[in-house]
Amino acid sequence: MPTNVGPEYKKAEEAFRAAKTIDEKITRLEDMIALLPKHKGTDHLYADLKRRMSKLQKQQESTGQKSGGGPTLGFEKEGAAQVILVGAPNSGKSSILKALTNATPDIGEYPFSTHAMQPGMVQYEDIQIQLVDTPPVTPEYMPTHLLSVVRGAEAVLLVADLSTDCMLDDLEAVFQAFELRHVTFVGQPREDRDRIRSRMIANKLDLPGAEARLELLREMIGDRFQILPLSSKDPEAIGRLPRVLFEWLGIVRVYSKAPGKKPELEKPYTVFAGQTVGDICSLIHKDFLQNLRFARMWRGSDKPLTVSKHEAVQDRDILELHL
Repeated sequence: MPTNVGPEYKKAEEAFRAAKTIDEKITRLEDMIALLPKHKGTDHLYADLKRRMSKLQKQQESTGQKSGGGPTLGFEKEGAAQVILVGAPNSGKSSILKALTNATPDIGEYPFSTHAMQPGMVQYEDIQIQLVDTPPVTPEYMPTHLLSVVRGAEAVLLVADLSTDCMLDDLEAVFQAFELRHVTFVGQPREDRDRIRSRMIANKLDLPGAEARLELLREMIGDRFQILPLSSKDPEAIGRLPRVLFEWLGIVRVYSKAPGKKPELEKPYTVFAGQTVGDICSLIHKDFLQNLRFARMWRGSDKPLTVSKHEAVQDRDILELHL
């Protein structure tokens, strides 16, 4: 039975054949699997791609490489969470990264000034969130590794350029590039690696015509996800973003305390809303979860609670673990 694969799949297949590293081959295979038509004629090909993926992942594990933020990208995933900036050419992603972090990306008043992914660390109180600038997405171009990086991150910030009349067409091209690979940007997180938690930064609010374009953008997006209008040149607006990211991602800080000693309040462990004492144990040491008898928890009071590993933690809890 014919497979009837499309031109985008054939491009992904060519990119897979040209890939040099295990990490890049895995990314290209992910593209091929995402672009493969779903019908009976592709069942055997789909199974073959899955086998090849499994073989590559085992090779990756045996060599100690990591997917996503590994050596091919030149950086690793760090901080309490990772957020990816995605947008069309000249939308201002690099300016946002520079305004929020100590990173020094190349910024030019011309398209494609960003050639590679570049991370920076956003400081919020006593934690950091990793923000990653990425090359632009167009109808003809999807940056290498972007799909796997987006899938592996906690969230995406889509960047819209309020200074250009091409804004809606540019955004539609970004959406289509990802939807072609079965990735959809959504406002609420779901247990599905192809539905990516997202918000949108409507950038360049300070430029002529921005307010009118913002209304068009709101009509286009509707209630799909939240839009944050701002200018990357406005320190006050930029200054609000770290807290926005912290609350949006549901980051929870938990501080440790050894029995009979004061709590360690400088470097908290971080998890996400809904995670438990057991998750904190796993972060501290692999044996702690198995050996935990109980935990004492201070939650805004001098009087501790005795809790089990199943207790959900809240921001600024202090934990004393008893093994």
